[in-house]
Amino acid sequence: MATSELETLRATFAVAQQGHVFDFVDRLDPLQLNSFVTDLKSVDLSRVKSSYDNAVAYARGGHLNISPYPDVTPLEGTEEERKCWESLGIKKIAEGKVGILLLAGGQGTRLGTTEPKGMYDVELPSHKSLYQLQGERIARLQQIVREREGIADAVIPWYIMTSDMTEAETIKFFESHSFFGLERGQVFFFQQADLPCVTPDGKLILETPSKLARAPNGNGGMYEALDKSGALADMQRRGVEFVCQYCVDNSLIVMADPVFVGCCASRGADVGVKVVAKAYPAEPVGSLCVCNGRPGVVEYSEIPPEVAQAVDPKTNTLVYNASHICINLFTVEFLLRIAREFTHQLPFHVAKKKIPSVNDKGETVTPADINGWKLEMFIFDSFEFANKLVGLEVRRQEEFAPLKNGPSSKLDCPASCRASLSELHKTWVRRAGGTIADSGEADIVEVSPTVSYRGENLGPLVAGKTFYKFPVHIQ
Repeated sequence: MATSELETLRATFAVAQQGHVFDFVDRLDPLQLNSFVTDLKSVDLSRVKSSYDNAVAYARGGHLNISPYPDVTPLEGTEEERKCWESLGIKKIAEGKVGILLLAGGQGTRLGTTEPKGMYDVELPSHKSLYQLQGERIARLQQIVREREGIADAVIPWYIMTSDMTEAETIKFFESHSFFGLERGQVFFFQQADLPCVTPDGKLILETPSKLARAPNGNGGMYEALDKSGALADMQRRGVEFVCQYCVDNSLIVMADPVFVGCCASRGADVGVKVVAKAYPAEPVGSLCVCNGRPGVVEYSEIPPEVAQAVDPKTNTLVYNASHICINLFTVEFLLRIAREFTHQLPFHVAKKKIPSVNDKGETVTPADINGWKLEMFIFDSFEFANKLVGLEVRRQEEFAPLKNGPSSKLDCPASCRASLSELHKTWVRRAGGTIADSGEADIVEVSPTVSYRGENLGPLVAGKTFYKFPVHIQ
């Protein structure tokens, strides 16, 4: 490597007041030095500064004028409408106009593993991973659509946003499981970008003497990543119009929900948002609101306790009751517009973290206290640019059971996900004419996604039968 190239970089970083990243350069061997230079050349210093300035300004904030979002339809009590929405959604899927977008950039660190979270097994009787459950749900939905609409080649493309930490393992896992019965060509992997981590005063952090500390740029980085990766172009080529987005850790996710698709399509929405009623006023989830006159999501920490606890006397429910669970629908036109016109208007949020970094001796240590910021964009910050956003309130027990914490936890953990799946599947069995002997949460019932997408098709397998030996696995 030419000395002039190193000195040019040193001067560039010094001008940007980031010259400290060269503090250990004299200790690097030739391989480390080449790696370091490559790392630094990939940094857009102006983007780092603008992202930091943006985050500081957003954190200072201003007055939030919020009110409940008015256009939220409860799924309960809309049976006739629901049937119409489902029929329309099935038709849109059959026409190839629906795709699925999975956010899968995270590792299972809090679960006690460094593997991609989608590979995690919550210990159902089948021992299927989250990825497998989701892939098989898509395959079953395709089968339903093909049978109902008489279209033998109906396919739902699956766009999977990984990160630098998860992409290679995720692809290998899919390949080793034959894409869970799907066609290789319908699965499109792409990576979200990352950003260098910074100190609270905006200085870049060295993870090692030859490497900057970096972190994914948040789920709001999805828009730009979709465009740069060619995923949006692939959607346009296929004729996809609607994209159903979700996060990998939701064990109850209804893949490409035809009811949701039909609801949004029939109402001309370019953004659809699934919400659930809050479990309790201080539940740590964002709320779908009108924020400063536009659709948005306000974090629980931004709502004063007395406002969060306010009850609507007409409904006897919380005023701010619409919990955003990161299950959204976007038109491809909306995704294109955000990616190409509004990405740089999305705010950055600060995640204060203990970031491994070098000490004065050049040794990598994990600090005892918070030492840095990860800068993240949030997916919902695009909502203000929607021409029409509609909310659909769904049942938590049927659609939302996130896996956030490890086996030692009691909430949002493998056991709670397993119990949620089992309770839902017990309901399906009973509806189909089967009987579940007196059982508790520990008595697990699993219905394979290859058999049933949402409780259909179970009659021949369970009607008139009593299940009393647990665990039960219907496949």
